[in-house]
Amino acid sequence: MRSRLLWNGTVVSIAALLSIGAWATGGEEGEAISRTSVSSRPRSEALESARRIDRLVDAHLGRQGIKPNEAIDDATFVRRVYLDVIGRIPTAAETERFLQNKSRDRRAELIDLLLDSPGYTSHLFNTFADVLRVKTRLARQVSGDPYIHFLKESLTQNKPYDQLVRELLTAEGAANARDNGATGYFLRDREMPEDNMANTVRVFLGTRLECAQCHDHPFDQWTQKQFFEMVAFTGGLRYRNGDPRSPDTRELSAYGRELRNQNQQAYRNYRRLTAQLNNGIAGTGSGLARLPKDYSYENARPSSLVTAHTLFGDEPELDVRIPEPPRGPARRRRRPMNERQLRARDAALPEVDSRAVYANWLTSPENPRFTKVIVNRLWKRFFGLGLIEPVDDLKDDSQASNPQLLDQLEKLMIEVEFDLKQFQRTLLNTEAYQRAASTTEPSEDEAYHFPGPLLRRMTAEQLWDSLLTFVVEDVDGTIGAPDERAERLYAEYESIADLPTKELIARIDSEARSGQSPRDRVMARASEERRQQLAQEQAKRRAARPLYRQLSQARRKGDSKTEEKVLAKLRELGLGPDARRSRGRSDRSLRRASELTSPAPAGHLLQQFGQSDREQIEAGHQDANVPQVLTLLNGFLEAEVLRDSRSALRTVISQASQTRAKIEAIYLATVNRPPARDELALWKKDVDRYGDEALLDLAWTLVNSHEFRFIR
Repeated sequence: MRSRLLWNGTVVSIAALLSIGAWATGGEEGEAISRTSVSSRPRSEALESARRIDRLVDAHLGRQGIKPNEAIDDATFVRRVYLDVIGRIPTAAETERFLQNKSRDRRAELIDLLLDSPGYTSHLFNTFADVLRVKTRLARQVSGDPYIHFLKESLTQNKPYDQLVRELLTAEGAANARDNGATGYFLRDREMPEDNMANTVRVFLGTRLECAQCHDHPFDQWTQKQFFEMVAFTGGLRYRNGDPRSPDTRELSAYGRELRNQNQQAYRNYRRLTAQLNNGIAGTGSGLARLPKDYSYENARPSSLVTAHTLFGDEPELDVRIPEPPRGPARRRRRPMNERQLRARDAALPEVDSRAVYANWLTSPENPRFTKVIVNRLWKRFFGLGLIEPVDDLKDDSQASNPQLLDQLEKLMIEVEFDLKQFQRTLLNTEAYQRAASTTEPSEDEAYHFPGPLLRRMTAEQLWDSLLTFVVEDVDGTIGAPDERAERLYAEYESIADLPTKELIARIDSEARSGQSPRDRVMARASEERRQQLAQEQAKRRAARPLYRQLSQARRKGDSKTEEKVLAKLRELGLGPDARRSRGRSDRSLRRASELTSPAPAGHLLQQFGQSDREQIEAGHQDANVPQVLTLLNGFLEAEVLRDSRSALRTVISQASQTRAKIEAIYLATVNRPPARDELALWKKDVDRYGDEALLDLAWTLVNSHEFRFIR
């Protein structure tokens, strides 16, 4: 077992790993393209906004008698900004390229480059997936792939945040119809409108109402009646596509009942196909909700209807009237309706587009909490702590650690029209962000005044994606198209969506006899396309092998002219500078976290290091434990990187010609800085004595160090 660990050049024991938790807790198309890139706004605007933020931070520090932390060097900056923006450490080549850049604007240029890269979408998706509890399987017979597609596509397009939220809250139609994945937001809480409303208010308005679902809130001002008045905005919501009372639906249901007792294979096909057709969201909102039958307050009767009202801010206009109850003898003879009958009756109430009203009120710049919550979340993303904590439990008396700064951030978000990329661009260009990290986290009763960001432990996704840089040469090449997984669902839905009921029934009968379903046909076609695609890729890579050898030689010699010529030829072939090597097994297991099953399966490294199970909002953790230590000491790193001569890190080492260059390459690849003089002397002596095995010891030591696992 490798036994040495380094922290800033100091050898420490393996046992020290167990203490890591103590370190931190033109036309439309042209317009879309321009907004996608950060260059849609001049960099000078972002820099000026950054200076305004710095003045507010520094003035506040002065009032508190606190000195700002020192500015970080380029090596610390390049590692931090890669982890914060695209969710992984830079490769040795990326690190060296930045450290050799002599441009005065090199940091701002790198920020823009990263914000416009595929890694930005990948990393931001992980953040929103935790907040929105995104899963590959939303419920029984309900795939989450269209929902994942919607979120990834929205982030790729740099869709304004307020627009993204409105689309989630107003989504309707078939869940598996192309470009209709926003319906997944309500399907995530299928048949639970009360839970969905509580999650919505917590995520987007930073207000916790869960307690008020059963009784008046014991620690805040909200009442149970107010809770259901908010639920009323989504009143009448139906968790299925289409009209269940239509003759076609009834005919199809009757056919299903017959199959259930006659042909189990056909019945399974029937269940899957009808789920494809029926999964979805219907109903624009009645503006009415029914109180619980055990409601015990004097301001309303149990099981009575209430109309939609907002919690705070301006009350939107909504014409809702509670229907009059039946009168006369018929009312006396009527038996009390059960819960199912009440739901059916409520679903038939007139629709008044209350969901659209709800969405517009919630996302309005005039809403006192919507903008505040998202800027506070993004500030925490880069600085380790929100200006108000917790970020999702705001109260009327909540005080920001720097109120003037929070006000300025809200103004900035409105000024950039909820452009998340532009907002983050400004934060990243501040001197406050580019200062050394503070290693002491304040207590719960103590405010943090941001002399610099807090030292943070990598998230599970950051760690996994960073480890992949040692395995896969083009790690961002594993990022697929946003609709990669959802496409098969769209194809299957489109094959049956417009079929008359009789033709659909005939198809199910035919498939029962042939033993092949629409999914089988879709998958077979997809597999054939995949085989052809792989054959084309392999042919390209065979043709590119001599070019990659030339590229490696040019990089070793520092021959930039030859390097550029070779890169141009590779681009003509549609290939990047770092070819992914075949590893003798499916590459699907060696993809960035955003491309894996959401969340990763039990036992996966992501789960070991605290990835959220996506059952609760932001349920991930960064707590240290013994299995994590064992995984890094003897597991993934040893098997996938150090003992595999084809790994990206082993390739980097082999391309360096001399011992000094090999040691420097390992430092640049793992902790993204050149080795100090004493570190270089120490490891050169070991290599002279033990040979190349000492180089693997060095890589193992650095990856198992605090310096690797923390964002400094």
